[in-house]
Amino acid sequence: MKRIGITGTIASGKTTVSILLRRRGLAVFNSDNYAKMALHRGNPCQEKIIAIIGSDVLDENGDIVPARMADIIFNEEEKRLAVNAVIHPYVREGMHKFFERHAEDMAACAEVPLLFEAGWEEDFDQIILVYCNKETAIQRLMEYRDYSREEAIARYESQIDPEIQKTKADIVFDNSSDLQALDQTINRWMRELRKEARDGSQNT
Repeated sequence: MKRIGITGTIASGKTTVSILLRRRGLAVFNSDNYAKMALHRGNPCQEKIIAIIGSDVLDENGDIVPARMADIIFNEEEKRLAVNAVIHPYVREGMHKFFERHAEDMAACAEVPLLFEAGWEEDFDQIILVYCNKETAIQRLMEYRDYSREEAIARYESQIDPEIQKTKADIVFDNSSDLQALDQTINRWMRELRKEARDGSQNT
């Protein structure tokens, strides 16, 4: 089974790529969704996170509100690193269990937005970077996440330089255009993936 990491620049379309891959029959682990489980009351990670950022982030049900947490850790680097030190091992363990469940598949994917920041490169056989140019990303953040232009630029510039991400990835899906172009890119990649799987099975 080939372990494939999906990462990318902010607002590049990582989740769209994941949806398109699922439609083609590939299993995809969503690290963001898994990480959100750590924010719920009763999860072993939650108490540790509250100790770092305080209880003001809780809602009426005792769950951490992601937006409240994000507002704190985006502006306080020490707290961001401390929260990541709690959540990342939890998510990584869940991801490896996911890969184990799909060990008989041709391939399985994991969408990990902070793959390079977390240093998880060795967990994958191939890393796909989903990329779009800066202005496209800013416009998407403003349109779909209701950010001001200043907020969008700040979020974009807080990530690892996209050009550095390109050098770390095995393949780049450029999603600066439309959905049809992205779909064609994925079709080409899927043909290569299936060919590798066939060639591998013939050589074993």
